[in-house]
Amino acid sequence: MDYLKCVIKESLRLHPPLPTLLTRNSSANVKIKGYDAPTNTGVFVNVYTIQRDPKVWDKPEEFYHERFENNPIDFKWQDFQFIPFGSGRRGCHGVSFGLAVVEFVLANLLHGFDWGLPGDANMLEN
Repeated sequence: MDYLKCVIKESLRLHPPLPTLLTRNSSANVKIKGYDAPTNTGVFVNVYTIQRDPKVWDKPEEFYHERFENNPIDFKWQDFQFIPFGSGRRGCHGVSFGLAVVEFVLANLLHGFDWGLPGDANMLEN
C-alpha cells in the first residue's frame, strides 16, 4: 500500500484537484516582490505552478512516484511546496475521507482486474 500511496501523491502533485485555490483576501497591506497589495486584495494561489517548481522538485514535469518514498513531504498543511488541498486552517477538511475513497477504489481496481494491453500488443516493442 505504500507504493500505491506514492502513486496517489505524485498524481496529486502533477494534477491537483483545483489548479488554483479558492480566493483569499489579504488581511493587511503587504509588499510581494515589489508589488503593493492593500488590505482585502483578492489573492489566487496557483497550486499547479507551486507543485511543478523546478527549484523545489527534481524533474518536476515527469511522473516519478519514487520521490515520495521515505520523503517527509505530505499534504497535511505543513509543507507549502505540496498543497493539492490547500493549507492552514482553510485547507480542505475532507482530505482524509477523499484519500480513503481514492485508495480504496484504486486498490480494488488493481486487485480485481487482469490488466493488460489488447491483443498481442507489447509496450516494449517500438
